Amino acid sequence: MRLSLGSGVRRLPSRAQTSNVLLVDVFGTPHIGLFAANSESLLIVPPGLPTKKVEAMANVLSSTTVQTYISGSILIGPYVCLNSNGLIIPKIALEEELSQIKSAAPDLNIHVYRGRETAMGNLITANDHCVILSTEIQAGERRAISEALGVEDITMNIAGRKHVGSICLLTNRGGLIHVEASEEEVKTIEECSKVKVLRATVNNGNVFVKSGVLANSKGALIGRRTVGPELMTISTALGL
Repeated sequence: MRLSLGSGVRRLPSRAQTSNVLLVDVFGTPHIGLFAANSESLLIVPPGLPTKKVEAMANVLSSTTVQTYISGSILIGPYVCLNSNGLIIPKIALEEELSQIKSAAPDLNIHVYRGRETAMGNLITANDHCVILSTEIQAGERRAISEALGVEDITMNIAGRKHVGSICLLTNRGGLIHVEASEEEVKTIEECSKVKVLRATVNNGNVFVKSGVLANSKGALIGRRTVGPELMTISTALGL
């Protein structure tokens, strides 16, 4: 069943998924997590997306939307990490961009990361209980990140990889993780995040799960190349 919501948006049949799961692409690609980031109540997307598509995405996630660039780039996902309490953003972000986010979410704690790293979204993942920090994050920044997000922090690698933000996605109902994550790593993250975490791929075999999924406790946007077994795993893991 297709919806007339503009190019690249497809809702799954109701018997396969609930209405709070939507297959979608952004700028002609299924790697939607590269172009947006979200929390329980806020969805950050770049300018240039069709209005109907933005509305459909926000509706699934039941979120307020802010359209802005990060450091002048449409690649929002790799640059930022957020939860209900705060946003972590690199020092290369422009003041105008920060102002737009503050206007949309005035109560959000915004921490500007001052280290040399800029890909916060690739190096950090969080829900409203925990933040997982890459070992690349500078020690002096870890406490500030934890305080801004209002959660406990853990520093670790996953499956021998430092870009934990791109291979682990957490919501307040569940989580996805790289297929090569160890049992110990999964257990550690589950204990910290207080949700069940399942190994998964997206977009027909992509292990960078966050690149193809935007989700919170209310819904999920999933890249259009995602196949049936992946959809089942993702929806089960996220409790949708």
